[in-house]
Order: sequence, then C-alpha cells, then structure tokens
Amino acid sequence: MIKIRNAVKNDYSHKKNIPPIYMRSIKLTIAAFLLTATIVLGPTSIQQQQQQQVLAQQPSDPGSVLKLSRTNVPIDIPLLKGYENGNELYFIATDVSDEKIATDATNMTGFEVNYAPLLAQTPETARAQAYAFTNGIAGDGPFGFQVPVVNGKPGDEGYSPLWQINLIAWNDDATPRELTSVEEITAAEQGGELSINQADIIGNHPAIQWQNGSLMVREDANSINDDTPYMGGQVLNIDTENMIVTMVAHRGWGPDGKTIYYIVTDATPDMPANMMGVSHVPLEEQLIGTPVAPGLFQFTSGINGSGPMGFQAGVGESAPGDQNYSPMWFISFIEWNDPTQARVLETVSDIAALQQAGLITVTPAMDGKHVVNCPFFDADTVFEHRSQQFGQQVA
Repeated sequence: MIKIRNAVKNDYSHKKNIPPIYMRSIKLTIAAFLLTATIVLGPTSIQQQQQQQVLAQQPSDPGSVLKLSRTNVPIDIPLLKGYENGNELYFIATDVSDEKIATDATNMTGFEVNYAPLLAQTPETARAQAYAFTNGIAGDGPFGFQVPVVNGKPGDEGYSPLWQINLIAWNDDATPRELTSVEEITAAEQGGELSINQADIIGNHPAIQWQNGSLMVREDANSINDDTPYMGGQVLNIDTENMIVTMVAHRGWGPDGKTIYYIVTDATPDMPANMMGVSHVPLEEQLIGTPVAPGLFQFTSGINGSGPMGFQAGVGESAPGDQNYSPMWFISFIEWNDPTQARVLETVSDIAALQQAGLITVTPAMDGKHVVNCPFFDADTVFEHRSQQFGQQVA
C-alpha cells in the first residue's frame, strides 16, 4: 500500500561520474560492512534492513538518464460535434461508464473508447449535463439522430468534461426539429413535445474547440520529438472539416510496468492547467478522495528522463481494462530522500516497496488539489492512429 504524506526536502550534491562496475563494487562493500556492523553491534530496525537489502541488490548511478523512445507521439483522434447555447462545440469521446456504449462508440468513431465503470461514481456536483437524441432528425449523434447538446463550455462555472447523459425522445404527435441549447430542450419538454430520461451513464467528453475558444495549439507542431516539453499545449492541429484533432500522446507506465500512452485535456488548479495549455476545470477538485480519481505518480527527483518534471516517466495506479481505471487522476509527487540512490521504478509495487524501505517520499501535488484528465491508451491504439501529417522527428 502506498502512503501519501508531506515531503521533507533534503539537500544533496551529485557525485562525480563513476563507472557502473565500480559503483556496484562500492555498493556491495557498503552492504557487507552494514551486515557486519549488524552482527557486531546488534540488529537494526526493519526499515534499515530493507534499505540495506535494496542498496546491495541494485547499484546506483547518479548520472543515469532514462529517456524512453517514442516518448511523444502525435495521434489523430476523431472529433465529434455538439451544441452549447446555440453554438457549435467540438469534443472527443475517450471513456464512458457503460460497457455497451463504449463498444458502440468505438465502432462508430473507429477509435478505442475506454470502458471506465468508476466514472458512474462521479459526484453529481462534478457532472455536466448532456442531451442525446434517440429519435427525430437524422444526423451524426450517437444514436443516428441530431448531435448532442451540452450545458456548458470551458470557462463556464458549471463546465465539466464528465457528461451525465440524458436521453431525449420526441413524442409521437410532435414535429421534430434541431435543437441547439438546453433552453430550447426545456421549452420543448414543457410544451409536451419530448421526454427526457436521465441515464446512469457518465462519459468523458473533453471539449477541444468551442465558441471563441479552443485548447492551446502548439507552435512547434511540426517538430515534435522525444525531448518536446509538456508545456506549451497538447494539441498540434484542430481540423473541423475532416473532424480530426491531432494531439500529443505521452509515454508512461501502467501499474504493472506495461507501456501506456496518455493525452492531457484539462486539469485543476489553474497554474498547471495553464502551463500545459489545457482547460482549467475547478469542478474536478470535487473528485479528490473519491474512487473516480486514482493515483498517478510523477517524479520530482532521481533519474533524469522524459517524465513531465524532467525525471523518469510516471506510473499510474490502473490502466484501461482494469475495474479501477479512470481517466481522472489524482497527482502525487515522488521524491528520492537521497537522489544519489535513485533507480528506475516501473510499477506500483516498486513504489510501495521503496516507500516502505524509507527511500522515497510520496506527496500530494499542489497541496493535494491537483487532478488531471489524462485518458490512457495502449500502444497498439496509439500507433494505429499515429498522425501522418505530424510525423515524430528524431531528437
């Protein structure tokens, strides 16, 4: 079990570069000395014994760098259209709490939509309201009729990418027509023209472009490579004519060390959201402490690498296909208590073991108020939809 607590900052200096074979010899010598001291002077604490075992088994190289290959991959994701307050809004569908809807959405868009049952536990106050039509005017909506209507856009007080799905059916004696706002839907319901049924379905449908706004488009879209920083935007191109948004998929690890990729669409609080070039969604703070926000661990010291903080890639507590998967991540930082002893951590089990050994400290990011919408995808999905227009460049 991983315990998250406040970190204690430690000052340290980097050792000079030492060949790995000498570092291993030094570590084994230290381990042997500690073992001898234990025999002569008496038993140490369990934590000290765990530290000694870890140091003896895995030599350290303070000059190590872990830069994963194919770290930033441009991918094309289908855009979907909706209406908000009479205006067009373009969004993507990445996750949904209903398995059949996930399958249907995958078949409709040609892009894998994750089944994320935990989204059904989203607090009511953290949900937006979306209206999907089950009959009426034929169109590009999820049921073959007009496109959905949503009650807010990024920047609005009530905006959330987590949509509570309301099913709309025109009554038999009504004359269906296209509706483009919640006000029009409410008026039609009050006039006896249609009925609204609130389904127990939550979809993660982040907005990409809306009236007078969009996610930030990177200025370096044509030169994405493994060293491209997270800052400056997550979008490379928005094409509403061909209904495609090209985004950067970042490489990381799932709970078992398997490669995953993720995109970033929105976050709270505003500072990291603005730095990453995504929507700030204050309502996401209400997910903290709920099953909807599992842990995603990022590193603030240790092995230099391709993670968002300039160190090794992060590790998520779950992945698509797991019952505890959710795209809404509660971010915690991992700091090495002695960074010269850092090594690569690939799994949740690695994190728990080294935390128990007292080698790392796990701390909630941004005073425990940092949640990021990062839908996960497997490598097959990412490379199947890898952008041909924005090919990855060699660093």
